[in-house]
Amino acid sequence: MTEQGNPVPSSISAIVKKPTLGVNQRGAGAGITGLMGFFGLLVISMLFFMTENYFISMLMISFALMVYVAGLDTVKIILSSFTVSFSSRHLIDKAACLVETLDSLNKTLSLARSKAGEIKLGPLSKDKVIILPDNMLSRDIQKLIQEGKDFDYAQYILHSYYTECHELYDYSTSNLEFVADAMPLFGLIGTIIGLIAMFDGLGANVSIESLTPQLALALKTTLYGAVFSSFYKIISSRFDQRLKALEYDYETICYALEVIIRNKNQIEVRS
Repeated sequence: MTEQGNPVPSSISAIVKKPTLGVNQRGAGAGITGLMGFFGLLVISMLFFMTENYFISMLMISFALMVYVAGLDTVKIILSSFTVSFSSRHLIDKAACLVETLDSLNKTLSLARSKAGEIKLGPLSKDKVIILPDNMLSRDIQKLIQEGKDFDYAQYILHSYYTECHELYDYSTSNLEFVADAMPLFGLIGTIIGLIAMFDGLGANVSIESLTPQLALALKTTLYGAVFSSFYKIISSRFDQRLKALEYDYETICYALEVIIRNKNQIEVRS
């Protein structure tokens, strides 16, 4: 890419390339791997179901559903869930650079939001030098300012730091919500199986003891379906919160960079 006959610096052109998805693109359909994994785990869950290990059976069903929609990316989603639950850092390094740079800009530009939700900006003189932390994004912003690039080009660079993590969060959220929505249905299936077995056993010599196993099956599968559904909902909400925070940070840093480009401020990167 060139502008006015001048080549774009190599450090920037490496970032402008089409971003790699945060997840494997084959995971969009999961394909034959997801289908085979689903049926394999479903068979295992049925074995636990027949031995009356209903909790393990429902757990295996939840894994089977995740493998069905995510395929091999299931492992990445599980590991990402632990990170999102116990750490405030973004999963992708580029997104972490975006947040780190924004924190520095917040201090320099006094960025804040009004009660109405609009972004407010503190006074900024045109000769003021903006100090940013030493990371990939800060160095690229510095080069953008030095090369005199416009805001549209700068926003494209910023988007490459945002989109990969955004897709990972969105992808993880949709898959976790799918499992959360499906688990109560499998719990209901177990309940119906238990009720059918209980009614089949009704007769003249029926006793409470003879109906207890079927009633336990009906209640336990409903309970475990609701428990696992709630668990996956809670995890998906963590990804959704991160997604909204990332969108807010991206919007804010774009506004800040637009002001810096308009004022033609100089950027200094310090470690």
